[in-house]
Amino acid sequence: MSVIRDLSGQKFGRLTALYPTEKRDKRGSVYWHCKCECGNEVDVSLSGLVYGNYKSCGCLKKECEKNVHDQLHLLNGTCVEWLKHRKNRCDSTSGFRGVYKTKAGKYRVTIGFKGERYQLGTYREFQDAVDARLEAEHLIHDRFLEAYEKWCKRQKEDPKWAEENPLIFDVHQENKIITVETNME
Repeated sequence: MSVIRDLSGQKFGRLTALYPTEKRDKRGSVYWHCKCECGNEVDVSLSGLVYGNYKSCGCLKKECEKNVHDQLHLLNGTCVEWLKHRKNRCDSTSGFRGVYKTKAGKYRVTIGFKGERYQLGTYREFQDAVDARLEAEHLIHDRFLEAYEKWCKRQKEDPKWAEENPLIFDVHQENKIITVETNME
């Protein structure tokens, strides 16, 4: 039988190792019974503690998720920060966000906003598809960000006004023509 490394009393993030248990993980690593700073007790493998895979009972993750949620600004399912810092997706088949090559060799263009996906058309030339996507990004995403910034500025000046006038930014599509309706022109 191998010698168990004594972690008693050692701190790993928010966890303090108390005593080894009889449990082992699939690699044979001993589970240690630990107490978290929040008061919860959990069993964590020695390797999980030593290599920093576990720093709390789970309370740290919950706090981080709450902090991220508090820092993001979601409006009707649209994250303002994601729009501000959008990049091309790594899984894009064409190399450009929202432009997809079809089996027929054409390029289909879409754009998403507030949980809806809008079809912008199909193009023979890649550059035409990219131009259509960029035009839609300007019309929808950029104008939304401009309206949001104006609304936030007005909200800071007059919070009562903001309560009575929520930001309105609606996208409509009819016959492949996209229009935007907002109260912040």
